[in-house]
Amino acid sequence: MGSECVGRDALKELHVKSSKSLTGNISNLRVLKDTLERVTLQFCPKVEGNFMDLADFPQLNSLILRRLDSVTGDIRGMGAITFPKLENLILPENVYGGQEYMIMRISEATDLIATIYSIKKQPHRHSSLFEDFNWYLSESSPDWYQEEFGYPFSCCIVRAGSRLGWRWERKFEYTPDYHFEVNWLDPLPAKGSSEYQSYTEALQDMQSCMYRFPFFRGYHQPPTEAVFNRLSRQYRPSREEMEMWENPSSSHE
Repeated sequence: MGSECVGRDALKELHVKSSKSLTGNISNLRVLKDTLERVTLQFCPKVEGNFMDLADFPQLNSLILRRLDSVTGDIRGMGAITFPKLENLILPENVYGGQEYMIMRISEATDLIATIYSIKKQPHRHSSLFEDFNWYLSESSPDWYQEEFGYPFSCCIVRAGSRLGWRWERKFEYTPDYHFEVNWLDPLPAKGSSEYQSYTEALQDMQSCMYRFPFFRGYHQPPTEAVFNRLSRQYRPSREEMEMWENPSSSHE
């Protein structure tokens, strides 16, 4: 990813998927700084660099960097003047704050989400940025439960109308996830406003999974393992949930 880009000063889009032969540093794309609008690099194990080397590209509106193990960076560098036109973003897990980034302690999620929220509130940011990301608790974390079958915890941004929040989820492979209570970031919209109506309608849909599978109802983050074990002993799954566990291939939502 070097000489093949040099000289193509009018190139607007670059898309490469599943290339083991592509090599180089993403900083080599700087020769296309003034024209690149869309960059997609997926499953290119020999590509390296820091995604922030593209932060001052004035026309870049889509940056998809997926499964690039040698690409790093830190979203805390995304200040108000960086990525001025970015609308679509996926970053690899070795980037702090990237898609499927692993956190080592449950308590670290609060700082990560605060960073995400501050970026989303920058005036020029597209409203959907980071809203399809999931960040996971690492299996190496001291907070990981020592179960026979360990299912991962993740956290994500959620939206009800115009109101932003975030929540933890316990991810299952074949059946619906267990949701935690939402930690709201935005204030409640004014009652009687159109925003409040949109919020309440979206909230009902958002909370439907919690009502159907209320394992973590009342909890805003994963509890200690001792509390989790007590909840497991006390929990009585519904007939619907039991059927999903017995027939997982036909029940995943």
